Amino acid sequence: MDRRRFLLTSVAGALAVPFAARAQQPAPGWSPAPKGLGAGVSYTIIAGNPQTGPFTVRARHPPGHTIGPHWHRHARTVTVLSGTLLIGWGEVWDATNFKEVRPGESVVVPGFVVHFTAVREETVLESTMSGAYDIEYVLDADDPRR
Repeated sequence: MDRRRFLLTSVAGALAVPFAARAQQPAPGWSPAPKGLGAGVSYTIIAGNPQTGPFTVRARHPPGHTIGPHWHRHARTVTVLSGTLLIGWGEVWDATNFKEVRPGESVVVPGFVVHFTAVREETVLESTMSGAYDIEYVLDADDPRR
């Protein structure tokens, strides 16, 4: 399978989103997400172990949150539980390339496929990854761990 191919179910056209993300405290029962996802993201483990994989987590992204172009070694399936996920494909951030994924819809991202994401409003995602958690940014400047 071509590493750049992806499956996106029920998506709409291109959209734009602001870059600024507002940090928030996790809600009760949620923990701060790994620093690689940026400020304000919280998560809870549903099944498995993110250190060894496979695993399923729910992640809550604050309004305006963005994640620059990045990839993961393992395939993942992301289902939107609330809010709207904006996802684009490629090594360069391009808001005109966003596809909208709404509650109840899913997107499958194969391993090693570069993508970027954003949300406008608080958005809760359920993400299942086939292996251990990792995130590699195309540009060091986009990596919130640096």
